[in-house]
Amino acid sequence: MRDGSASGLPVARWHQPRRWSRGYALSTEAARSGPAPHARRNETSLASSSLRPRVGQQQVPGVLTAPAGDGEPWKRVLRRAASEAEARTIFAQAEAALDTEQPTPVGADVRASRTIRMLGEEYLKDSIERGKQPRTMEGRESRLNAHILPTIGEVPVTKWRVEHSRKVMEKGSKTLHSQRGREDLRGQLSAMRKLAWRLGWLDRSIDPLDGLDIGRANVLHGTTAQYVDPRLRPETRQVKAMAAAADNLCGPEGADALMTRLPLFGTKIRVAGFGGLRLGEQNALRAIDVFFDRGYVHVNGSWIPPRKAAGFRGPVKNHTLHEVPLPKSLMHDDLLPRVKELLDLPAKASLEQVINAQETERQRRTPVAAREKDKNLAWWNYPIPPAEELWLFVDTVTGLPVKPEMHNERWHRVRAWVEENDPDNAWPRTIVYRNLRHHGQPSVPRGTGRALGSCRPIPRRQAHDCVEPLRPCRRGRPPRLSQQTGGVVDPKIGSVR
Repeated sequence: MRDGSASGLPVARWHQPRRWSRGYALSTEAARSGPAPHARRNETSLASSSLRPRVGQQQVPGVLTAPAGDGEPWKRVLRRAASEAEARTIFAQAEAALDTEQPTPVGADVRASRTIRMLGEEYLKDSIERGKQPRTMEGRESRLNAHILPTIGEVPVTKWRVEHSRKVMEKGSKTLHSQRGREDLRGQLSAMRKLAWRLGWLDRSIDPLDGLDIGRANVLHGTTAQYVDPRLRPETRQVKAMAAAADNLCGPEGADALMTRLPLFGTKIRVAGFGGLRLGEQNALRAIDVFFDRGYVHVNGSWIPPRKAAGFRGPVKNHTLHEVPLPKSLMHDDLLPRVKELLDLPAKASLEQVINAQETERQRRTPVAAREKDKNLAWWNYPIPPAEELWLFVDTVTGLPVKPEMHNERWHRVRAWVEENDPDNAWPRTIVYRNLRHHGQPSVPRGTGRALGSCRPIPRRQAHDCVEPLRPCRRGRPPRLSQQTGGVVDPKIGSVR
């Protein structure tokens, strides 16, 4: 049937193919001639005797000899077929497995034992092998244990149908109130389906998600799923009030020891509000990441605190480095004293001395990173023990970046204080902390011919009263409309005329 002796591939031959009643056998052996000795195979046989069903017999027996493992003797696997056509199908599967070096078809008992729970374990193992981050793994494990396994955990993978997937989504909709959460749950079911196809646990002709619709979210014309409604973005006066309250409560004059553990909490709020950094990116900032001469911070990492392990500095989201300009007052009044302290410089040190000390530290790490086997290492991602790193924002008790739980608890304390002592600038309860990073990027249309939301980020001062911008204005751009008055914004000075 096939002859691969010339190329050193296995040879497959049919024996007595003319009459089905006289039986058939398949033998494969490595051709002894050829350039690749590793292509040789041990002899494999698939044979059946007296394959014509006898009177009253409804099945065709077949014996498949298959390897049990590396170095172990081969074992005989009995397969039965209800007809000649099914027997030939089994034979074709075995032959294809030999040709492509795939596992031989398993029995019905093994297929029945492969449940969704086993598939979930394989899914988590596969995610780890793909190098997923701890926070991603925690989310996948949480969705698996909370929604998928309690609903269809004991269902065999071969019996997985769209009805089971609908039950999972119905259970998830009781606790997942956001569209993003339901999309993540369906996405995990889709990933498990693809893994089942790849492992051969589920036939590719069966799609357990076919017809599973979760509905589409209503979005503003011209926007994406990441669009944040302006009503859920904080105003500059609210950001300033929260930062000032944090300076008062967490500074050296604070009376609460729990609050003073985060002495630069107010500065951290300003960095988030005027720079748009994520919480992990805020916690991962170091003294060498601040470029005072260029007016920006280099965002090149994220602080990752796993639930059951020590925190570490990991890659930035999507492995995309970016430079974030900050207001000059924030850079020189808040960050500069902290950088001097970390670099062991006197308080009266000049700006040039600080810049030189920063560059010296970067150059010290560069050759050390170049000697590592990993050629992707540089000064900004060379692993340093967390206790020895030059963190900007730390918990004074541990000397490490604060955990998200402690950060949120201190944030709500500051919010409650502002609500009581400065009610005019109180932080709305409907705006979460992570929306602080959207403060400096209000979206307004470029012109009257575009829909609201189909726009680009602009400096915050163009939407509010002369606030220092998130990004400096660039010349040569077309006139822009003011979100408040509808007038034309002067690109040079940012005022409405």
